[in-house]
Amino acid sequence: MSVLAQTTERKAVTTLKKVLPIFERLDHVAMSAADAFDTATALNLIRRVIESNPEPQRKPKK
Repeated sequence: MSVLAQTTERKAVTTLKKVLPIFERLDHVAMSAADAFDTATALNLIRRVIESNPEPQRKPKK
C-alpha cells in the first residue's frame, strides 16, 4: 500500500540533496549503455524532485 502526501517531507528532499553529488560522480565509472541511461534518468528525476520542493521560508527567531 502506498502512502502519498500532499507535499514531500523536508527530510526526504534533504536526503536527495545528499545523494545528488554521488549520482553526478557516476559518469566517471564504466557501465553499460543501458545502466548509464537509467542512471541519467534517475539523476534527472532526483533534480526534478529537489527543484519542485523549494526550501520553506523559516521564521526569524525573536
